[in-house]
Amino acid sequence: GIIRISGPQTSSISVKILGFKPEIRYAHTCKFLNHDHSVMDIGIAIFFEAPNSYTGEDTLELQCHGSLPLLNDILNRLISLGAVIARPGEFTERSFLNGKMDLAQAEAVADLIEASTAQQAKSASRTLAGAFSARINKLQTLLTQARINVEATIDFSDEDLELGSQKSRLELINTCVSNLDNVLKEAKQGLIITDGLQIVISGYPNSGKSTLLNALAGTDSAIVTAIPGTTRDVLNVEISIEGVPINLTDTAGLRKTSDPIEQEGVKRAQEAICSADHILLVIDATTLDRNFSNLREVVDSFLSNHSLKVNSKNRISIVINKLDLIENGEFPEAPLELLDFEVPVIAISAKTEKGTDKVRQHFLDVSGYIPSNEDNFSVRTRHINALEIANTHLVNATELAGSVNIELIAEELRLSQQALGRITGEFTS
Repeated sequence: GIIRISGPQTSSISVKILGFKPEIRYAHTCKFLNHDHSVMDIGIAIFFEAPNSYTGEDTLELQCHGSLPLLNDILNRLISLGAVIARPGEFTERSFLNGKMDLAQAEAVADLIEASTAQQAKSASRTLAGAFSARINKLQTLLTQARINVEATIDFSDEDLELGSQKSRLELINTCVSNLDNVLKEAKQGLIITDGLQIVISGYPNSGKSTLLNALAGTDSAIVTAIPGTTRDVLNVEISIEGVPINLTDTAGLRKTSDPIEQEGVKRAQEAICSADHILLVIDATTLDRNFSNLREVVDSFLSNHSLKVNSKNRISIVINKLDLIENGEFPEAPLELLDFEVPVIAISAKTEKGTDKVRQHFLDVSGYIPSNEDNFSVRTRHINALEIANTHLVNATELAGSVNIELIAEELRLSQQALGRITGEFTS
């Protein structure tokens, strides 16, 4: 077990618990002493002097044996010497406040700890190492150059400054817009890896939703029976596809019922559908005619009967299930093309797992993830929002670049730079 102490009293506490003043960055094999100088444990102590430590403060690391009662005794000894138990994240907070890392890097520490896939861990590590911050800092430099150009023109309006020409202003601002656009695209890829995709599996009872969930998850997570209405509650399973976390939600089949338990399940299913990133509407192939000419009617009826509004945020795909129960077990492609459906349609057999690979690939397609990108970094929704605000002000500045209202251009550039500063904590509360 490892115990770390950080703060201005660390040096004096070190002498009391070790019995001597430790050398800087030297691994001492030594005794950890109690108040009566009895030995609590023998382990390794390493002292880091400010500012060369994680927190930027004097820090002592005690590597002890992993007995919980023993660790508690050592903690109590440290508390008696004036230490206090750190709040969750306090070491990283001190590191940020002492300038050892910026706000985006501090957030990446939590992202790295919470990572559930290798790709998430890799992206968080890149952000922690400063990959995302470096892109933001480069943008800040470009914006500073643009602001110098514009504000020099305002401050020295009587001078004939070549750098203040409309052409040079527009070129500088367009360079900022182009670079910001690239960072925004990369950031959105990072957000996909960080947040993943929330997929809700919906449909009528006994259409094979739970069987599909089990096939995609590779485990028997949901109970499957031939009895309609078996699934009564919302069931969540997380899977990973090429490093992208996909949260699958199996819901109760939507139908009118007098069973109060099933009614609650239907209510929860409707709530899950409304909050989903994407909806898989599962249709039983045996309920369709041979040419699937009634598919649109079935889909429209399902959505209207349950008052489900599918907008751009709640995109939908149709999965025709139970191919194994129709003649030849094949999916007639030609009739479907004639229907001219505006949403993707995938035909599968969840029971035999035929076509489930297409469903997995479809998840990547709807997420917008580009698997070939090896330079992803972890970001959060607030980072995307800040980048979009900065982009809006830059576009406004571009539109004003040809006008004589140079003060308005300067203000738009200032607001854009301020939005970027919120990402790294340069401008933040």
